[in-house]
Amino acid sequence: MRSVIEQHADLHWFVVLNATCDDNIMQAFYEQQGSDAQGLWLGTPYEDWREVMPRIAAITTDHPFVEWALSDDAPQDWGMLVASPFAFNDVRDHLQSLTQVWMPNVQHVFFRFYDPRFGIKVATLCDDTERKKLMGPSAIWLAKETYVENGDPAVLNKKEFPWWNVPESVVKGLSEDPSVLITNLLNGLSDYSQALYEAYPEPVLHKKAQRFVAHYSGPEGQYLATFIELIKKEQHWLGNF
Repeated sequence: MRSVIEQHADLHWFVVLNATCDDNIMQAFYEQQGSDAQGLWLGTPYEDWREVMPRIAAITTDHPFVEWALSDDAPQDWGMLVASPFAFNDVRDHLQSLTQVWMPNVQHVFFRFYDPRFGIKVATLCDDTERKKLMGPSAIWLAKETYVENGDPAVLNKKEFPWWNVPESVVKGLSEDPSVLITNLLNGLSDYSQALYEAYPEPVLHKKAQRFVAHYSGPEGQYLATFIELIKKEQHWLGNF
């Protein structure tokens, strides 16, 4: 990933921090001399959701946080680096407009683009036209072990979310990727009940989600609800809830 950054050192670089990461990413950012991180949901109905709000900050390619973010010390879901030929405000406004997106079933959902295990995967599954819409002024989204490029970055007219429609082909691609399903199950369980999420060591919970995905045969839209019910029943049987 370092070589990708060096090849595009002429672009403006930004860091998008995933506050829902189990590690304290904001603390890590400031410990690595980061500063001036701005909440992406400021000015929206979710500006009070500070504990889970993603942050964005301008950064240089030789900044200590970049070295940390690409190292073994950083978790996979710390966030992502964004490169753009455009200014901070253009990138911030576009990313804010992706707070929620439309699904093919005509429901809008929060979009965790700042979790690279999901956001970069979505961008990769898009065709060139949809990727241009999704990434807007961004030329590159980059994480520890993966990145995606937008060959034609452009500033789009600022839109209120939700405006982007997730293509059915992307939804299908995500549904066929067990790693994405597992990540979504764990994030969904954590959002539903932190107590249930913390009832197991993380490797054990990941293994349970992995086994659930491998054997699930119910309706596609009931993955999360069924998984949560399974965990609730197990904890009730153990006498914990």
